[in-house]
Amino acid sequence: MKNKLIIILTVLFVIMSFEVSASVVGASPSIIRLERMLKGGYAESKITITTSFENPIGAGFSKEGDVANWITFTHDNDFFNVSKSDSYSTGLIIEPPLDTPTGNYTGTIKITTNELGRVNQGAGSSILAQVAILLYIEVIGEEVVECRAGAIYTSNSEKNDPFLIHSVVNNDGNVRLRPEIFIEVYDQYETKLMMSKRLLGTEILPTLRKEFFVEVDHELPVGQYFAKIIFDECDVIKKTTFDILEKGQISDSGQLIGINSNEFVIANEPMLIVPFFRNNGDRKVLAKFQGEIRNLKNDKIVQVLESEELEVNPTQTIEFKMIYTPTKSGEYQISGRVKYNNKLTFDEKSKIVNVKGSALDFDLKIVIYVFLYIIVGLVILILIGMILKEKRKKNRRKRIF
Repeated sequence: MKNKLIIILTVLFVIMSFEVSASVVGASPSIIRLERMLKGGYAESKITITTSFENPIGAGFSKEGDVANWITFTHDNDFFNVSKSDSYSTGLIIEPPLDTPTGNYTGTIKITTNELGRVNQGAGSSILAQVAILLYIEVIGEEVVECRAGAIYTSNSEKNDPFLIHSVVNNDGNVRLRPEIFIEVYDQYETKLMMSKRLLGTEILPTLRKEFFVEVDHELPVGQYFAKIIFDECDVIKKTTFDILEKGQISDSGQLIGINSNEFVIANEPMLIVPFFRNNGDRKVLAKFQGEIRNLKNDKIVQVLESEELEVNPTQTIEFKMIYTPTKSGEYQISGRVKYNNKLTFDEKSKIVNVKGSALDFDLKIVIYVFLYIIVGLVILILIGMILKEKRKKNRRKRIF
């Protein structure tokens, strides 16, 4: 009986240990993979520790494996407190030494809590919770330059003040990166190059993401401009627009959201075209859609479009409804932009519209084909008749002679 009691208590202790370990502490991510790290390079990853305990508990880090000596934390203290309502986050920094041989390496970061309780006070057995983060690291000897650039836009500015280029860049390579930015500025109708410059962003360490603003000095007069912004290392080109304003002038802002139309249309039947425009500015604007319909087969404009001018209040979205009746089958596309308070939106295009021939066209084609077949048949009969007639003449001549 005594032995059975000991076994039951032992099983309960093991189950309790597993439950505490599973529910008390957790780590995210559970696995960290870093590929193409450079010898003497740098990488960083964020880890978050959580717990199901309402009250704060203490915990600490320990490092094991091939990469233990490469690891440091952005928070100096290896020990911390964590609770259900207050998780703990820190940055994990990995720096392989310069003399590291190329290859694949592994390591483990263990998070162990302080004593959570005792199973048997007399025996002095205590319960701890522990979770591990696995690390898989590849070290190479080749420099890799890769990045992603997004959230790119240009800000408005007053005359004689610099305008700003905003961007968020992720360094996906294994070397430090200071992205080079090339900007071309065009006039409102994008026909004249007004200025171009090469600029440098701020330095970004490998695996990190940074938001930055770059000031652009200029001598542009008051007006609207379009810019092409190029991040060569990231292979990204972004088109933006911005205003140079008089001191205290209000800037209007609008967006052509899209151009809707039917994807399939029958020739000689009317087709509805609906551009959508939104006023993103702080005052009312007068807006008009200007565009064209192009036959994609021969790349020719078949119709120029211009809507009536409409008033658009701040935050309001409106529709410009127009009708076009295609006369021939084929593939067509609508494109255009909105002019509002002497400003222009970006050029937008609709989906490709497939125009199919009408039933009348089909019947007409049948009639034409039948008519052509009749003519060809008559010509053949006439030729046969002429040949037979010629043969009869020859036969008569032979009889006479």
